[in-house]
Amino acid sequence: MNPKACSGGEPLPEHAESCKTWHEAKLNARNKDAVRLGIPLFITEFGACFNDGPCQQEINQLADVADEHLIGWAYWQLKTYADLTTSAGTNSEGVYNVDGTLQDFKVKALARSFVQKT
Repeated sequence: MNPKACSGGEPLPEHAESCKTWHEAKLNARNKDAVRLGIPLFITEFGACFNDGPCQQEINQLADVADEHLIGWAYWQLKTYADLTTSAGTNSEGVYNVDGTLQDFKVKALARSFVQKT
């Protein structure tokens, strides 16, 4: 992956194609591992990001690739909860701002249909 693609901490829009390719390569590899091992694949704790465009791009790209392969996924967390394990920063993890307002761009990227049972 190009190290400049996320030089500001989030994927830059001009690197959208290489970011999508990276997600496809990584999830394809992990999906093959899961099939080989006979286990389900579930992606967790992704999308700790700040800004509308780059953040929405990151969430959409990973979730789109996961959905294409029927890979389960869960977003990082609902609220910040003063998580000591992160270096991502304020407002990056949850879907609420410090003032309690909703980060609409994250919710729009995360709101999608999913199979509840097969």
